[in-house]
Order: sequence, then C-alpha cells, then structure tokens
Amino acid sequence: MIFKCKNCGGNSVYHPDKKGMWCPHCDSIDSHERLDSEHMTNCTNCGAPLDGITEFTSALKCSHCGSYIILKDRVEGEKRPNLILPFEISKEKAVEILNKEFGRRILTPDSFLSHSTLECLEGSYVPFWLYDYQSKVDYEGKATKVRVFRSGQYEVTETSHYRVTRKMNIEFNKIPVDASKRMDNEIMDLMEPYEYKAFLDFEEKFMSGFQGEMVNFSDTEEEERAQVRAKQDSEMLLNDSIVGYTTCVPLHKNIDLVKNKAHFALMPVWVYKYNFRGKEFIYHVNGQTGKVIGKTPTDKSKAWIYSGAVAFMAGMIWQSVCWILGVF
Repeated sequence: MIFKCKNCGGNSVYHPDKKGMWCPHCDSIDSHERLDSEHMTNCTNCGAPLDGITEFTSALKCSHCGSYIILKDRVEGEKRPNLILPFEISKEKAVEILNKEFGRRILTPDSFLSHSTLECLEGSYVPFWLYDYQSKVDYEGKATKVRVFRSGQYEVTETSHYRVTRKMNIEFNKIPVDASKRMDNEIMDLMEPYEYKAFLDFEEKFMSGFQGEMVNFSDTEEEERAQVRAKQDSEMLLNDSIVGYTTCVPLHKNIDLVKNKAHFALMPVWVYKYNFRGKEFIYHVNGQTGKVIGKTPTDKSKAWIYSGAVAFMAGMIWQSVCWILGVF
C-alpha cells in the first residue's frame, strides 16, 4: 500500500516536523488517500518488482521509483503491531545531529558527512516486544548495626542484631526487547530510553516514508532478556530498601515473575551506513530523542598530516626559544 496525495497525485509520507502526512510535491498536509496493491511483490506506484523483500520485511523503498511501500499482508491480523512510536526526528534533523556530534572531529574522513553519503541515511521502524510483569519479592536476612563509642578510658563496640524481612510487589510496564535479527541487541539497548507517553495505537500511515519489519522472534523466544532486566531491577529496588545496617546477610531471597502481557511495538531508528576503505561503519540515531550511537573512523592520512604539522610547529617554537636564549 501507499498513500497518494488527492491534490496532485504524488506520494504522501509521514513527516515528523509537520506532525502529519505530507506531500513533498505540492506541500499539502493530510490530503492523502490509501491505495492497496493486490500483489505484495510489486510496487503499488510503478508496478515494478520489489527488490530486497525478506521474510520479515513489512515496509521498504522501491528501488525503481523511490516510493515507500507498506506490505499490507504483513501489518494485518496477527502480524499487526499493537503500538507505534512515530518518528519525531526528521531526516533533516538527524543529519544536523550527526553533524553536531561528529563534525568537529578533525580526523574524520571528509566524505563521512558529505551530502552524497548522508543520502543513504534511512529511517526504519524496529520491532520490539514490550513486556508487562508483576514481580513478587520475598526476602529474609540477618543484619547487624555496629556502634563504637568511648566510656571512660574504654572503647566500647556495641553490635545489635536484626531480622530483616521484605515482601514487595513490583509492577513493570513495557520492558523493551528488540525483536530484529539484523539489529544488534547491545546497540538497541543503548538507544534507550524512549518516552512512552508518545506511544500511539498502530496506524499504517505512520510507516509511510520509512522501512519496517515484523517481529523476527515470538514473545516467548525473547522473554528471557526481559526477565533478566526485571529481576535485576527488582533486586536493585530490594537492595535500596535495605539501608542503615553495617552488614546484612541474606537467609532467603526469592524473586518470582508473572508475565501479564507482551505488546508488539515499532520503535523509530535512523540508520546510517558508511563505507570507508573496505570497512562498514553503522550509526544509529534514536528517531524520537536524537540519541546517537556510533564511533567515527579515523582517516590515517589526516592523522599523519596533523601530526607532521604539530611536529613542524613544535620545531619552529623550539628554534625561536633557542634563538631568544642565545643558544645558537
């Protein structure tokens, strides 16, 4: 499916800055209509075969006409996402963020932030499972408080013993775990946090202008990662509640997790792939907050030039100092 402008017939896309469907041809806002295709393998706009469709692709860019196509069959029924976090960072803004983050690094290759290479920056909706858990914490420990004071000519150590118990019910809402094989789990964890107040019920129009995926794993396959996070946070909250003791030795500790629900959500990420001397570097920009993850490559030829310039200037300064001091 695509979204066509009713005014000029051009393709409309969702634009974060305009907070709506925008036609880049006539600059109209929300003048779109939805057009569905009967053949998932062909472009709705030009009819050409769609290249690059994988088993998980739900939206992609037509390599022939540049239109962004949403594969209708892959966003309906059981495959339909529950929630979507629309892009709030436009492509133009993402480019500004990359320039601000990396533009002042003098050893960065000249082509890294050139207009031609930044054109390959693509917005992508990454599939996530969001887990709701109820954590039941049952704890018993043996604690001491030690007080040292003087009584006359003696130093007295007083040790008090305590039995510490905790029973806690903790609710976790929407613990995020990415469900995409092509995205690195550690990178996606670093992209957090997202502002959940901006979540909306899924609508196809938000995907127009971006690439997208279905979940690559079931919620049960990814659940262990969410459980680890829930247990770690439960233990942290437990430890934060046990303060003021000199020592505390656990006698019994149990953290029981009950899953209430798993939501299928799409999260916005800008992906910039840069090739430098045969090596690919990938950068990610959080499409909601603008957070950047990635390290720039170093242009060794620039490094030699700058190190030579520094050495030359140091030599000139040294000669000047020696001349002033009359060494020569």
